[in-house]
Amino acid sequence: MGTTSSTAGAGSSSSASSYFTGSSAFSSSLQNAINQAVAIASLPITQLTNQQTSITNQNDEVTTLNSKFSTLQSDVQAINEALTSSFNADISDPSSVSATVGQGATIGTYTIQVDDPGSYSTMMTSTWNGASGAAQTYQLYIGTQEYDVTPTDNSATSVAAAINSQYGNLVHATVVNVGSSDSPDQRIALQSTSLASDQLDLKDANGDDLAAQQIAGEAAQYEVDNSGNVVSSDSPYVNIASGITVRLLAASGGPVTIDVTQDTSALGSALSTFATDYNAAVDEVDNNRGQSGGALQGQEIVNQLQQALANIATYGGGSGISFQDLGLTLGQDGHFTFDSNQFASIASTNLSGLDSFLGSPTGSGFLQAATGVLKTIEDPTTGLIPTTQSNLQTELTDLQSQISDKETQVNNLQTQLTTEMSSADASISTMEQQYSYLNEMFQAMQIDAQEISG
Repeated sequence: MGTTSSTAGAGSSSSASSYFTGSSAFSSSLQNAINQAVAIASLPITQLTNQQTSITNQNDEVTTLNSKFSTLQSDVQAINEALTSSFNADISDPSSVSATVGQGATIGTYTIQVDDPGSYSTMMTSTWNGASGAAQTYQLYIGTQEYDVTPTDNSATSVAAAINSQYGNLVHATVVNVGSSDSPDQRIALQSTSLASDQLDLKDANGDDLAAQQIAGEAAQYEVDNSGNVVSSDSPYVNIASGITVRLLAASGGPVTIDVTQDTSALGSALSTFATDYNAAVDEVDNNRGQSGGALQGQEIVNQLQQALANIATYGGGSGISFQDLGLTLGQDGHFTFDSNQFASIASTNLSGLDSFLGSPTGSGFLQAATGVLKTIEDPTTGLIPTTQSNLQTELTDLQSQISDKETQVNNLQTQLTTEMSSADASISTMEQQYSYLNEMFQAMQIDAQEISG
């Protein structure tokens, strides 16, 4: 009789129910009093749980938006990669030079004549016999410049490691074994990092020359586009025009032709993908607007993301062309459509204008502008979406803590009330028993009195 259970409310981590079993006629009323008190005390838990659900939904939606904008950021990078990798270089004598063509290059024909590819200065020591005892200070010479070398010990390995650690930008040291595995003959070999005639040398702490073989290098000599101007270089990699780097391999004996062309098919595909993913981002942002908007309805982040997308779509560079010239048309619904035929047209007639409009992520043009906008959205530290996610996670953690505290309070209240009501019920039950005994006694006395009087 009067046995029921009650919970602390939606979202409780554990049931706040406690069983009250009474024996008095009022046990049911006492249990109802417990239930009512617990239900009132549980109202804040219900409110907090509703807030928790709302913020969880917001966090899920921000995660979805993050996916859309992260994809858009990758698309911008893909456009740049397609732009920089779309160049091809056809070389008439690949044994003399190789070429790398990238951002800023212009299609056309270039020539270079390699008179001398240059060489690095080298040196090799005699058989290395590292002195015992404390590590010495050695002297490295590059031309007339002297440098102190401080190894951890006097072994060839330690001395070479010290040279690389301290002066690796000037010279590279290796340990070579000119003997056999059974009878090793270790030596230190040095090679300069630039093409120059500076002779290399190595001396020990006593000033003894350790070099057994020394060969001086020389600078590279080349001529670009039959200019008659011979250029010297301390590097085998030379820039002959914007975006065109040539590696000098061997003397050419005459001009080498480099034909630079550009294949824009990958770029067109990248722009088409960008349009599709941009539209997906627009749709996801729009899902959170209006009376039937999603979890972020009314949140400032929706307006900020919409403005970011507008800034990307309305970019206008100073190159004299626009998105529409590239085949990207922005409709009234805020969506891009991509016309591959229009793109092919500008790629064949105004490739330099297309390159100028797109630019590069760190230079200029659309790619720089879009990269900047998307960084404000996606930067792991300061970006709008990561900071919003962090704030929402903090709110969820705080709400869960509040809910747990409230559940504990409700559980304690129910336990206290159950104890008190059990005690009250026991007292009432005792009085009921006493009343029953007295009532039965009076009834017996009345019956006896009637029998005597009768």
